[in-house]
Amino acid sequence: MENTIYSATGCARCKITKNYFKENNITFKEFDFKAEGKEAFAQFYRSNRSQVFRDNDGVEFPVFTDGKNIRQGASVIIGYLIAGDGLSGYIGRSLLHGEWIDGFDISTGDPDQLENLVAVLKHLKKNGLKIQAICHGPNADILEKILDLGLVDRLIMEVKGPPELYGQLTGRELDADELLKSIELAAKFQKVQFFTTIAPLKRMDGTLEFLTPEEISSTAQVIETASGSKKNFYTLKLFDLSTALDEQLKNLEPLPSSMMFKYRTQARRYQVMTEIEK
Repeated sequence: MENTIYSATGCARCKITKNYFKENNITFKEFDFKAEGKEAFAQFYRSNRSQVFRDNDGVEFPVFTDGKNIRQGASVIIGYLIAGDGLSGYIGRSLLHGEWIDGFDISTGDPDQLENLVAVLKHLKKNGLKIQAICHGPNADILEKILDLGLVDRLIMEVKGPPELYGQLTGRELDADELLKSIELAAKFQKVQFFTTIAPLKRMDGTLEFLTPEEISSTAQVIETASGSKKNFYTLKLFDLSTALDEQLKNLEPLPSSMMFKYRTQARRYQVMTEIEK
């Protein structure tokens, strides 16, 4: 099948994507949406509307197809060329524009795909993009490698809660030592932001309730212990019950926003720069 790229005049990420094709001797056909390829893309879009992301700003370019699958966005396309769907856990759609690119989750990918992830990040960095990634504890060894190679310019780490509650909060148990290691590594990035969402969870006795101020205090203490600092940028976020996947959680009474001040007070015992998300 023929590789086809739908691009747009002046699109820097289209150029970065095409550079990867050229550097790796991958043949492709290009249609510029803003030039001679306008009708070709219109026809492609009409036939594949449900598979092409579009928001209020329009279609995100570049758009790629190999005749079988459609991929969109520089990092997603390059990841697909390198590893098929092997990097789907690490790479998603970027919400950032200009010189910054995001959509990278270090904690959810396959550790065996480290080499391929590094290849994607290196290409983006080499072509002038600044990379923002997120993590929440798992894959500490992958995070360490990314740190050592200097591939991520800004890291956002969600510390879900105290280590003993990770299983209830995420559905996946996490060894306390791995969480501590990830926090320690995160604190070494040039730019890092920690945050915790005051999330609902199902207790061991079956009751449903939000994380308590005391548990947020424990979370902030874990960050202090692992990072060796009380002065990390730490944000507390109010959970949006409408986004809960568990229907039972949606029946909870929302946490009053005024309660966030009590959470902040508790967190500031160990992270003095704690703020509430506005």
